[in-house]
Amino acid sequence: MDVDNPVTEFLQTPQTAVVLKFFSRDLEFDDGNKFEIWSFESENSGRSLPGPTLRPKEGEIFHATFTPSKGAHTIHWHGMEPDPRNDGVGHTSFEIGETYTYQWQAELGRPGDPNYGAAGTYFYHCHVNTVLHAQMGMFGALVVDPTVHPDYPVSPGARRAFVDGPEYDIATECILVPYSVDARWHEMDHAAGLSGEDVGLNRFEPKHFYLLGGNLADPGDTDDRVWSLSTIQANVVPGERKPTLLRILNANYLPNRMYFTDAEGNPAQIAEIIAHDGRPFRDTSVPGVPSPPCSAAGYPLLTSLLSFGAAERYDVMLTPPSAGRYELRVEWEDWITGEILAKRTVPIIAT
Repeated sequence: MDVDNPVTEFLQTPQTAVVLKFFSRDLEFDDGNKFEIWSFESENSGRSLPGPTLRPKEGEIFHATFTPSKGAHTIHWHGMEPDPRNDGVGHTSFEIGETYTYQWQAELGRPGDPNYGAAGTYFYHCHVNTVLHAQMGMFGALVVDPTVHPDYPVSPGARRAFVDGPEYDIATECILVPYSVDARWHEMDHAAGLSGEDVGLNRFEPKHFYLLGGNLADPGDTDDRVWSLSTIQANVVPGERKPTLLRILNANYLPNRMYFTDAEGNPAQIAEIIAHDGRPFRDTSVPGVPSPPCSAAGYPLLTSLLSFGAAERYDVMLTPPSAGRYELRVEWEDWITGEILAKRTVPIIAT
Protein backbone atom coordinates (compact mmCIF):
# COMPACT_ATOMS: atom_id res chain seq x y z
CA MET A 1 0.00 0.00 0.00
CA ASP A 2 2.99 2.32 0.50
CA VAL A 3 3.65 4.21 -2.74
CA ASP A 4 6.48 6.72 -2.90
CA ASN A 5 5.20 9.13 -5.55
CA PRO A 6 1.65 8.29 -6.69
CA VAL A 7 0.49 10.07 -9.84
CA THR A 8 -2.48 12.44 -9.59
CA GLU A 9 -4.74 11.27 -12.39
CA PHE A 10 -6.53 13.81 -14.62
CA LEU A 11 -4.51 16.66 -13.07
CA GLN A 12 -6.14 20.06 -13.55
CA THR A 13 -5.16 23.64 -12.82
CA PRO A 14 -6.23 24.52 -9.25
CA GLN A 15 -7.82 27.76 -8.07
CA THR A 16 -6.62 27.02 -4.51
CA ALA A 17 -3.45 25.09 -3.70
CA VAL A 18 -1.43 24.39 -0.57
CA VAL A 19 1.80 22.52 0.13
CA LEU A 20 1.79 20.59 3.41
CA LYS A 21 4.62 18.90 5.26
CA PHE A 22 4.79 16.69 8.35
CA PHE A 23 6.45 17.87 11.55
CA SER A 24 7.21 16.31 14.92
CA ARG A 25 8.18 18.25 18.04
CA ASP A 26 7.29 18.87 21.68
CA LEU A 27 4.68 21.63 22.04
CA GLU A 28 3.62 23.34 25.24
CA PHE A 29 -0.09 23.58 26.10
CA ASP A 30 -1.82 26.34 28.04
CA ASP A 31 -1.48 24.42 31.34
CA GLY A 32 2.32 24.18 30.98
CA ASN A 33 2.41 20.50 29.96
CA LYS A 34 4.49 19.46 26.94
CA PHE A 35 3.75 16.51 24.67
CA GLU A 36 5.25 15.22 21.46
CA ILE A 37 2.96 16.40 18.66
CA TRP A 38 2.84 15.29 15.03
CA SER A 39 0.95 17.55 12.66
CA PHE A 40 0.90 19.39 9.35
CA GLU A 41 2.57 22.65 8.44
CA SER A 42 2.31 24.88 5.38
CA GLU A 43 4.75 27.45 4.08
CA ASN A 44 3.10 30.22 6.11
CA SER A 45 1.52 28.43 9.07
CA GLY A 46 4.44 27.57 11.29
CA ARG A 47 4.47 24.41 13.38
CA SER A 48 1.35 24.44 15.48
CA LEU A 49 -1.58 22.40 16.74
CA PRO A 50 -4.05 22.12 15.07
CA GLY A 51 -2.57 22.11 11.57
CA PRO A 52 -3.22 25.09 9.28
CA THR A 53 -6.84 25.97 8.51
CA LEU A 54 -7.55 25.29 4.82
CA ARG A 55 -10.27 27.34 3.02
CA PRO A 56 -11.17 26.31 -0.54
CA LYS A 57 -14.36 27.57 -2.17
CA GLU A 58 -17.26 25.70 -3.66
CA GLY A 59 -16.73 25.02 -7.35
CA GLU A 60 -12.95 25.46 -7.20
CA ILE A 61 -10.35 22.83 -8.02
CA PHE A 62 -8.37 22.30 -4.82
CA HIS A 63 -4.86 20.87 -4.60
CA ALA A 64 -2.98 19.80 -1.49
CA THR A 65 0.54 18.53 -2.12
CA PHE A 66 1.69 16.51 0.87
CA THR A 67 5.23 15.40 1.66
CA PRO A 68 5.24 13.22 4.78
CA SER A 69 8.13 11.91 6.85
CA LYS A 70 8.56 9.57 9.83
CA GLY A 71 6.84 6.83 7.86
CA ALA A 72 3.97 6.81 5.41
CA HIS A 73 0.96 9.08 5.92
CA THR A 74 -2.16 10.24 4.09
CA ILE A 75 -4.66 13.09 4.26
CA HIS A 76 -8.31 12.16 4.62
CA TRP A 77 -10.80 14.96 3.89
CA HIS A 78 -13.35 14.12 6.56
CA GLY A 79 -16.88 14.85 5.37
CA MET A 80 -15.95 15.43 1.73
CA GLU A 81 -16.28 12.63 -0.82
CA PRO A 82 -13.50 12.73 -3.41
CA ASP A 83 -12.70 9.70 -5.55
CA PRO A 84 -10.84 6.91 -3.66
CA ARG A 85 -7.38 8.01 -4.86
CA ASN A 86 -7.91 11.45 -3.34
CA ASP A 87 -9.87 10.45 -0.25
CA GLY A 88 -6.74 9.57 1.71
CA VAL A 89 -7.90 6.22 3.11
CA GLY A 90 -4.79 4.10 2.68
CA HIS A 91 -6.31 0.64 2.55
CA THR A 92 -8.67 1.63 -0.29
CA SER A 93 -5.95 3.35 -2.36
CA PHE A 94 -2.40 3.95 -1.10
CA GLU A 95 -0.27 5.48 1.62
CA ILE A 96 2.23 8.17 0.65
CA GLY A 97 5.91 7.44 1.05
CA GLU A 98 7.33 10.64 -0.48
CA THR A 99 4.82 13.04 -2.04
CA TYR A 100 1.37 13.22 -3.60
CA THR A 101 -0.97 15.97 -4.79
CA TYR A 102 -4.57 15.47 -3.66
CA GLN A 103 -7.15 16.95 -6.02
CA TRP A 104 -10.87 17.50 -5.53
CA GLN A 105 -13.65 19.98 -6.17
CA ALA A 106 -16.24 21.07 -3.61
CA GLU A 107 -19.78 20.98 -4.99
CA LEU A 108 -21.53 24.29 -5.71
CA GLY A 109 -24.54 25.14 -3.58
CA ARG A 110 -27.95 25.93 -5.03
CA PRO A 111 -30.28 28.29 -3.14
CA GLY A 112 -33.14 26.42 -1.49
CA ASP A 113 -31.82 22.98 -2.49
CA PRO A 114 -30.75 20.68 0.37
CA ASN A 115 -29.17 18.20 -2.05
CA TYR A 116 -26.39 20.44 -3.34
CA GLY A 117 -23.54 22.38 -1.82
CA ALA A 118 -20.50 21.69 0.32
CA ALA A 119 -19.97 24.98 2.21
CA GLY A 120 -19.41 24.36 5.90
CA THR A 121 -16.99 23.05 8.51
CA TYR A 122 -14.99 19.87 7.95
CA PHE A 123 -11.53 18.70 8.91
CA TYR A 124 -8.60 16.79 7.52
CA HIS A 125 -6.48 14.16 9.27
CA CYS A 126 -4.07 11.34 8.64
CA HIS A 127 -5.70 7.97 7.90
CA VAL A 128 -2.68 5.76 8.62
CA ASN A 129 -2.93 4.11 12.05
CA THR A 130 -5.75 6.60 12.34
CA VAL A 131 -6.60 6.65 16.04
CA LEU A 132 -2.96 7.13 17.05
CA HIS A 133 -1.98 9.64 14.37
CA ALA A 134 -5.06 11.81 14.97
CA GLN A 135 -4.42 11.79 18.74
CA MET A 136 -0.80 12.77 18.05
CA GLY A 137 -2.14 15.91 16.36
CA MET A 138 -2.31 15.10 12.66
CA PHE A 139 -5.48 17.09 11.99
CA GLY A 140 -6.61 20.57 11.04
CA ALA A 141 -9.76 22.49 10.15
CA LEU A 142 -11.12 22.44 6.61
CA VAL A 143 -13.58 25.26 5.93
CA VAL A 144 -15.37 25.34 2.57
CA ASP A 145 -16.66 28.81 1.72
CA PRO A 146 -19.61 29.42 -0.64
CA THR A 147 -19.37 31.21 -3.95
CA VAL A 148 -21.43 34.42 -3.91
CA HIS A 149 -24.75 33.87 -5.71
CA PRO A 150 -26.25 36.87 -7.56
CA ASP A 151 -29.55 36.45 -5.72
CA TYR A 152 -27.77 36.52 -2.36
CA PRO A 153 -25.25 39.38 -2.31
CA VAL A 154 -22.93 39.84 0.64
CA SER A 155 -22.47 42.94 2.80
CA PRO A 156 -19.01 44.52 3.22
CA GLY A 157 -17.04 42.77 5.96
CA ALA A 158 -19.35 39.77 5.91
CA ARG A 159 -19.59 36.30 4.37
CA ARG A 160 -22.44 33.81 4.05
CA ALA A 161 -22.18 30.49 5.84
CA PHE A 162 -23.58 28.76 2.75
CA VAL A 163 -24.99 29.91 -0.58
CA ASP A 164 -28.29 31.31 0.74
CA GLY A 165 -27.37 31.13 4.41
CA PRO A 166 -27.15 33.93 6.94
CA GLU A 167 -24.36 36.48 6.78
CA TYR A 168 -21.75 36.59 9.51
CA ASP A 169 -19.00 38.96 10.56
CA ILE A 170 -15.62 37.91 9.11
CA ALA A 171 -13.64 39.81 11.76
CA THR A 172 -15.04 37.79 14.70
CA GLU A 173 -15.39 34.33 13.10
CA CYS A 174 -14.07 31.79 15.60
CA ILE A 175 -13.27 28.07 15.76
CA LEU A 176 -13.43 25.87 18.86
CA VAL A 177 -11.72 22.45 18.91
CA PRO A 178 -12.15 20.26 22.04
CA TYR A 179 -9.14 17.96 22.46
CA SER A 180 -7.74 15.73 25.18
CA VAL A 181 -4.42 13.96 25.69
CA ASP A 182 -3.57 10.49 26.93
CA ALA A 183 0.16 11.00 27.57
CA ARG A 184 0.88 7.26 27.18
CA TRP A 185 -0.15 7.42 23.52
CA HIS A 186 2.34 10.22 22.85
CA GLU A 187 5.24 7.88 23.61
CA MET A 188 4.32 5.39 20.87
CA ASP A 189 5.92 5.11 17.46
CA HIS A 190 4.40 5.53 14.00
CA ALA A 191 3.33 1.90 13.47
CA ALA A 192 2.36 0.96 17.03
CA GLY A 193 -0.26 -1.79 16.92
CA LEU A 194 -0.30 -2.21 13.13
CA SER A 195 1.19 -5.72 13.28
CA GLY A 196 -1.53 -6.98 15.57
CA GLU A 197 0.32 -6.46 18.84
CA ASP A 198 -1.68 -5.07 21.76
CA VAL A 199 -0.24 -1.63 22.56
CA GLY A 200 -3.36 -0.40 24.32
CA LEU A 201 -4.97 1.65 21.55
CA ASN A 202 -8.32 0.34 22.78
CA ARG A 203 -7.76 2.22 26.04
CA PHE A 204 -7.98 5.99 25.81
CA GLU A 205 -7.54 7.43 29.30
CA PRO A 206 -6.87 11.18 29.00
CA LYS A 207 -5.75 13.27 31.96
CA HIS A 208 -5.29 16.54 30.07
CA PHE A 209 -8.13 18.51 28.46
CA TYR A 210 -7.91 21.47 26.11
CA LEU A 211 -9.89 23.92 24.01
CA LEU A 212 -7.94 24.66 20.85
CA GLY A 213 -8.68 27.37 18.31
CA GLY A 214 -9.44 31.07 18.28
CA ASN A 215 -10.17 33.93 15.90
CA LEU A 216 -9.93 32.69 12.30
CA ALA A 217 -9.37 36.15 10.81
CA ASP A 218 -6.41 36.86 13.08
CA PRO A 219 -4.92 33.71 14.66
CA GLY A 220 -1.71 35.54 15.60
CA ASP A 221 1.71 33.94 15.54
CA THR A 222 1.07 30.20 15.65
CA ASP A 223 4.64 29.04 15.05
CA ASP A 224 5.93 26.55 17.61
CA ARG A 225 2.87 26.72 19.84
CA VAL A 226 -0.51 25.23 20.55
CA TRP A 227 -3.31 27.49 19.34
CA SER A 228 -5.44 27.77 22.50
CA LEU A 229 -8.84 29.43 22.80
CA SER A 230 -8.87 31.95 25.66
CA THR A 231 -11.88 34.13 24.83
CA ILE A 232 -14.61 34.53 22.20
CA GLN A 233 -15.58 37.95 20.87
CA ALA A 234 -19.24 38.10 19.80
CA ASN A 235 -21.39 40.81 18.26
CA VAL A 236 -24.69 41.78 19.89
CA VAL A 237 -27.73 40.74 17.83
CA PRO A 238 -29.31 42.80 16.39
CA GLY A 239 -26.52 45.32 16.05
CA GLU A 240 -24.45 47.33 13.65
CA ARG A 241 -22.38 44.32 12.62
CA LYS A 242 -23.41 40.89 11.42
CA PRO A 243 -23.51 38.09 14.02
CA THR A 244 -20.45 36.06 14.99
CA LEU A 245 -20.08 32.53 13.59
CA LEU A 246 -18.60 29.89 15.91
CA ARG A 247 -17.32 26.79 14.13
CA ILE A 248 -17.05 23.74 16.40
CA LEU A 249 -14.87 20.74 15.52
CA ASN A 250 -14.58 17.84 17.97
CA ALA A 251 -11.05 16.41 17.75
CA ASN A 252 -11.58 14.50 20.99
CA TYR A 253 -12.33 10.79 21.51
CA LEU A 254 -14.85 11.38 24.31
CA PRO A 255 -18.40 12.76 24.23
CA ASN A 256 -18.61 16.48 24.98
CA ARG A 257 -21.34 18.69 26.34
CA MET A 258 -21.24 22.42 25.73
CA TYR A 259 -23.23 24.92 27.81
CA PHE A 260 -23.90 28.56 26.89
CA THR A 261 -24.66 30.61 29.99
CA ASP A 262 -24.85 34.18 31.25
CA ALA A 263 -22.20 35.50 33.63
CA GLU A 264 -24.02 33.95 36.61
CA GLY A 265 -24.11 30.49 35.04
CA ASN A 266 -27.77 30.51 34.01
CA PRO A 267 -28.62 28.87 30.66
CA ALA A 268 -28.61 31.42 27.83
CA GLN A 269 -30.11 30.50 24.45
CA ILE A 270 -27.59 32.50 22.45
CA ALA A 271 -26.50 29.69 20.10
CA GLU A 272 -28.38 29.34 16.81
CA ILE A 273 -27.42 26.06 15.12
CA ILE A 274 -27.29 26.61 11.36
CA ALA A 275 -25.41 23.49 10.16
CA HIS A 276 -24.12 20.12 11.32
CA ASP A 277 -21.27 18.17 9.71
CA GLY A 278 -21.18 20.62 6.80
CA ARG A 279 -24.90 20.34 6.02
CA PRO A 280 -27.24 23.32 6.60
CA PHE A 281 -30.45 22.93 8.55
CA ARG A 282 -33.32 23.72 6.16
CA ASP A 283 -37.10 23.58 6.20
CA THR A 284 -37.83 20.55 4.00
CA SER A 285 -41.41 20.08 5.23
CA VAL A 286 -43.06 20.84 1.88
CA PRO A 287 -41.88 18.62 -1.00
CA GLY A 288 -41.27 20.20 -4.39
CA VAL A 289 -40.67 23.77 -3.21
CA PRO A 290 -37.44 25.54 -2.20
CA SER A 291 -36.15 24.69 1.28
CA PRO A 292 -35.05 27.87 3.06
CA PRO A 293 -32.68 27.87 6.04
CA CYS A 294 -34.60 27.33 9.28
CA SER A 295 -34.02 30.91 10.44
CA ALA A 296 -35.42 32.27 7.16
CA ALA A 297 -38.41 29.92 7.57
CA GLY A 298 -39.24 31.57 10.89
CA TYR A 299 -37.93 29.11 13.45
CA PRO A 300 -34.24 29.61 14.27
CA LEU A 301 -32.79 26.61 16.09
CA LEU A 302 -31.77 28.33 19.33
CA THR A 303 -30.22 26.41 22.19
CA SER A 304 -28.07 26.75 25.30
CA LEU A 305 -26.74 23.16 25.14
CA LEU A 306 -24.91 21.04 22.57
CA SER A 307 -24.03 17.37 23.04
CA PHE A 308 -21.82 15.63 20.50
CA GLY A 309 -19.10 13.06 19.94
CA ALA A 310 -15.82 12.55 18.13
CA ALA A 311 -15.43 14.14 14.68
CA GLU A 312 -18.79 15.96 14.78
CA ARG A 313 -18.93 19.58 13.63
CA TYR A 314 -21.44 22.33 14.30
CA ASP A 315 -21.79 25.80 12.79
CA VAL A 316 -23.34 28.07 15.41
CA MET A 317 -24.38 31.70 15.06
CA LEU A 318 -23.94 33.53 18.35
CA THR A 319 -26.87 35.82 19.20
CA PRO A 320 -26.23 37.59 22.53
CA PRO A 321 -29.07 40.14 22.98
CA SER A 322 -27.01 42.67 24.96
CA ALA A 323 -23.42 43.63 25.61
CA GLY A 324 -21.59 41.98 28.48
CA ARG A 325 -20.04 38.71 29.56
CA TYR A 326 -21.42 35.28 28.75
CA GLU A 327 -19.69 31.94 29.21
CA LEU A 328 -19.14 28.75 27.27
CA ARG A 329 -18.49 25.69 29.45
CA VAL A 330 -17.27 22.46 27.87
CA GLU A 331 -17.42 19.12 29.68
CA TRP A 332 -15.67 15.86 28.81
CA GLU A 333 -17.64 12.71 29.62
CA ASP A 334 -16.34 9.18 30.10
CA TRP A 335 -18.03 7.26 27.29
CA ILE A 336 -18.47 4.13 29.45
CA THR A 337 -19.30 5.41 32.94
CA GLY A 338 -20.77 8.81 32.06
CA GLU A 339 -18.51 10.46 34.65
CA ILE A 340 -17.58 14.07 33.94
CA LEU A 341 -13.80 13.95 33.66
CA ALA A 342 -13.06 17.64 33.12
CA LYS A 343 -14.56 21.08 32.58
CA ARG A 344 -13.11 24.11 30.77
CA THR A 345 -14.76 27.52 30.53
CA VAL A 346 -14.06 30.43 28.19
CA PRO A 347 -15.71 33.86 28.35
CA ILE A 348 -17.87 35.14 25.50
CA ILE A 349 -17.51 38.92 25.42
CA ALA A 350 -20.47 40.53 23.62
CA THR A 351 -19.98 44.04 22.28
